Amino acid sequence: MHYNLGFQREKVNIEENKSLSGLTFFNSRGHARFYAEPETIGELRDALRMAAEENLRIQVIGSGTHTILPDGGINGLLISMKRLKGITIKGALITAMAGESLDEVINTAIEHNLMGLEEFGGIPGTIAAAIRINASSQSKHIGEYHFYTDTMTFDGKIHRKPDYLDFFNSRRNILEENEILLSTTLRLKEGKRTAEARIKKERYTELMFIPPCKNFIGNVFKDGSTYKASDLIKKAGMVGDKGLRCEFSSVQSNCLFSYPECTEKDVKKLIEMAVNEVERICGEHLELSVSIVSEN
Repeated sequence: MHYNLGFQREKVNIEENKSLSGLTFFNSRGHARFYAEPETIGELRDALRMAAEENLRIQVIGSGTHTILPDGGINGLLISMKRLKGITIKGALITAMAGESLDEVINTAIEHNLMGLEEFGGIPGTIAAAIRINASSQSKHIGEYHFYTDTMTFDGKIHRKPDYLDFFNSRRNILEENEILLSTTLRLKEGKRTAEARIKKERYTELMFIPPCKNFIGNVFKDGSTYKASDLIKKAGMVGDKGLRCEFSSVQSNCLFSYPECTEKDVKKLIEMAVNEVERICGEHLELSVSIVSEN
């Protein structure tokens, strides 16, 4: 069905009883009562107004690399931001809409002689996901390049979050529960060594190689101020087969592979085991980076 606001020309297509299979790297067996893929900010507002008028709970996803959807389905409105795209350059600033892949942002930056993001090559997902989890590679975090992020609250209002609010160093989630990331602006370094930057980016892409036969969930846990989650997972002996249909990667140990028969319960069980073992052996409490969407 289509739904549009009385004061707005744009309208968004709302699908009913949408299968969740294929919406994330981990294939859920459930359905969403309503589903929307807005391509513009106007269409997003349209979907939010529909949810408000129908008193529906709102859940938001991107390309699905950092999201686990429930096998029991979603009895509300599921919004995917993967079609909200666009990249603009102004001096040393690059602005990307939420649905742009991190890989495309890196490539565009290099094409415009903007450096700094090469080490994040190979990390799957959208720029929105990278900002939300403060994606890391080696010793760098993408939050180091953050200039500002624009968000929309569920009432349709737009807000700007500048870097001086220090969302990343304080380990706060840059998003509140009722906010959707629209776009983010990064401040990079200007340079002309594009060939070297491409080679460096491809080197990190190779390190993040994901076998095509496996579903992949990246950055399951956040890094702490004094530790890397991947190191704790290794130390706790959580890498490899644990009798479930998913496992932590032996190469990127904070990343999780799942197999075709894997269920939501398998993934949640493995995550719970990792949290408990890391706390028992390392004395640290792991904080989730992936988004686990609940039934509603």
